[in-house]
Amino acid sequence: LLACRAFVQALAKTWLPSAATRWPTTGAGRSYMASPLCSVSASSERPKGKGIVEVQPRVTIHSVNEIDVKAQTFEMDLQVELQWKDLGWLERMEQPDWMAAAKELGWQEQMRKTCWHPGLVLRNCKEKRDDAEVWFRVDRKEEVHDAQDRRIYFIARVHAVFRTKYRLHKFPFDMQWLTVRMGSSFEFVRFVRQGVSNLAEKPDFLDRAAFILEEYRPPDYVCVEAKPADKAASSSAIRYQDLNIKVAVQRNHWYYLMNVFLIDFALVGSSLFVLLVPPAQFEDRMGLSLTLLLTAVAFKELVNTYLPQISYSTILDKYVLAGFIMQVLVVVQNAVAKVEAGEHDILAFSDTMGFPLLFAYLVGYHLYFLCEAWRATREDAEYWVRKAGERSFEGQDRKEAYRWHRVHDVPPLEKEEEEEDV
Repeated sequence: LLACRAFVQALAKTWLPSAATRWPTTGAGRSYMASPLCSVSASSERPKGKGIVEVQPRVTIHSVNEIDVKAQTFEMDLQVELQWKDLGWLERMEQPDWMAAAKELGWQEQMRKTCWHPGLVLRNCKEKRDDAEVWFRVDRKEEVHDAQDRRIYFIARVHAVFRTKYRLHKFPFDMQWLTVRMGSSFEFVRFVRQGVSNLAEKPDFLDRAAFILEEYRPPDYVCVEAKPADKAASSSAIRYQDLNIKVAVQRNHWYYLMNVFLIDFALVGSSLFVLLVPPAQFEDRMGLSLTLLLTAVAFKELVNTYLPQISYSTILDKYVLAGFIMQVLVVVQNAVAKVEAGEHDILAFSDTMGFPLLFAYLVGYHLYFLCEAWRATREDAEYWVRKAGERSFEGQDRKEAYRWHRVHDVPPLEKEEEEEDV
């Protein structure tokens, strides 16, 4: 078995492309196939000290430009900041040869060339809108109380289209999680939740002014979740760390109330008043019922354009289907009333009992869907925050999994920075 495994690994190294589709393999750790943000230099060394390197992330969401429910994608512009301790690298930066090279190439270019970083990869990226912007930052001695607390920061700004799976059972009263799946290319990296270290907790930010989608409300909560990745995602069967950024957005259902629910209610209500036509005028009565029924069929086709081809029914589908059933019952009642009335223009018994029964059905299923809509709107982001507050998110360890927390608005620029920008 060991010989077969070595043979398969040798074939993989020989035939699989390495530069375009694989993360560069270094002595510090092996990697898996993904979409890398920034290459790790082969000359860089992993931080010295413990076997596990704890990395603390922070997220800034600049914009959410598009949420395509049918294509199961969304477009997001976000910035991820990773910070970790590496005192050995900070000492190396003060050496004359490194400082001379930084002066010649530029400080950022020298950092990209020589500094180790966790090697972020995108797991669910469909298309990159722009090239990722990557830069480094290092705490200065005057910025911290203790020199041992100085940290290195790796910052990446990504604008891309991501794939996700939307849960549409409660459409259009649903809340969706826009999930950006990232990960580290090194097995010794562990993402830790904010507040674990001695540093003060830094909040995540959201630029609400850039959230221009009218169909959704700006998110109030974000969850940064860290957990081990699936072994199947790694070519070497090593479990790496996943970093999932989940943003909760609530759909504005007013558009669907006015343009779907109200129109369908008018169609179904109109079919009920067809019973006021005398049974003797069967052609006119049945013609009106079938016309409204065909209109409801066309309206159902229009409703289907809002949703992808899914294997379950949403609240909107169930509402339209309940109205369609009522219109079919009206057509059946017309035929029964014609048989009972015969050639005489008399009020049939089915008309006497049919109208109140159908009216009761109309009121009953509307009350049911009002309750369903009320229950769906209650399960907003705050509901899930309260539910997740009793335990860590998805039952993960407190140190390896973040809980939901409220995002903050992007802080305004200081006056001095604004003058410099001008």
